[in-house]
Amino acid sequence: MEQIIIGVSGGSGSGKSFFCKQFVKLYKKNEVILICADRYFKNKLPKMISPLTQREYDDWNSLESVDYDALLVDLKKATKTSAKIIIVEGVNIFSINKLREILQLKIFIDTDIELRLYRRIKRNMKEFNMKMDDIATYFIESAKYQEEKYSISTKIYADIIFNGAKNFDIPIHFLDSYIKNI
Repeated sequence: MEQIIIGVSGGSGSGKSFFCKQFVKLYKKNEVILICADRYFKNKLPKMISPLTQREYDDWNSLESVDYDALLVDLKKATKTSAKIIIVEGVNIFSINKLREILQLKIFIDTDIELRLYRRIKRNMKEFNMKMDDIATYFIESAKYQEEKYSISTKIYADIIFNGAKNFDIPIHFLDSYIKNI
């Protein structure tokens, strides 16, 4: 099996991270490298003005929020390892031309906005100790606009689209079978 570089994208709360973690479990530790774009957030985020309220927010969804140059350096290093599968996972990864051109298989996890918001609220309350009102307000006034602009609109680049509202067993085994047969 030759090395393959896979991109997994979708809106925040779509199930990208869960899908990737479940898929990685099928392989030995040294066979797969998972690169999460969330690890490359810059310390100083750009700002955006909400089209709904005119309030200023940190723009976690801007293409300028993530250090894609550093991500690309780490991806290049990963290609020089013995790993057979390299997965790059992130909300905006299909928006970056240099990165998109490297990805040999692009998967988009498509999940409706209500379920994504529910998952986002659950995750952010648990992992970041945020209040539900703050999470919902940020999403409604900021994130949903930027996600549409930078993430959801890139679904057109996907080779495969999986439904993020359903169980991932079939998509995971489909991907495993595909990889083993190339």
